[in-house]
Amino acid sequence: MVQSKKPKKQPPLTWWFPDEGALRVAGPQRQPRPQYALSMLDDGTALAPWARRGYETLHAPLSTESARATELVERHAGNIGIALAFPACVDLCASGARWWKRKRAANPRFQEDAINQLRKTEALLQATKAPYAMFCPGSALIKKMWKTPSAVISPHEYGEWLPEDHRHPVYPDVVPARDAYHKRTYVFSGNGFVLPRRKPVTPQWSQVLRRGRLRRVSPLLVRRKHRHVRRLSPLGFLEAVAHLHATS
Repeated sequence: MVQSKKPKKQPPLTWWFPDEGALRVAGPQRQPRPQYALSMLDDGTALAPWARRGYETLHAPLSTESARATELVERHAGNIGIALAFPACVDLCASGARWWKRKRAANPRFQEDAINQLRKTEALLQATKAPYAMFCPGSALIKKMWKTPSAVISPHEYGEWLPEDHRHPVYPDVVPARDAYHKRTYVFSGNGFVLPRRKPVTPQWSQVLRRGRLRRVSPLLVRRKHRHVRRLSPLGFLEAVAHLHATS
């Protein structure tokens, strides 16, 4: 006598489609909005988009030692909405190469020391528990001696995030409107930082006679007296970051 096989019992559909109400109950509760935005070693303009959105801004300015930044991070970690840093990289990028021979004679490890300082700065940013971004010149030496950046950007790639009548708040006669200049920049980011969408404008260039040939250079590099503006914050990019990361 042949016995018939019992049909296999089908699992309930809820195995594949969980109850939405249960998910809502079990989901994380909405946290209060962070109170602060932090910037280290910037030119004073980086946090303007966050200040307009009601955040209190914390600055460890260019002339301040790292102890000030450490103090701010330890006091406000967990209550920071964004953390930014713009460390000096003259020992690692082409603009400082003319002094490397003299520096190497005084300290053969001066570039290793500069890389270690970048590591320490990023560690401070990570300790804020906030999305962070650190900006460095697009130097192959940084990539070779340390690591590959999270992204490579140029200020003009985010120019349309700025209003059409935008002028630089500090150097309107040097910096093209809406960040319309090219500057290869490394971005090292983490803690959930999301790269904003590019909205580029056409970069402006200047023609400069060098070594008997006309060469195309950024307007920021035409005059040596303006060399300090090479470290300016990319305002369009930072506006886009605030648009993406700031909460109301």
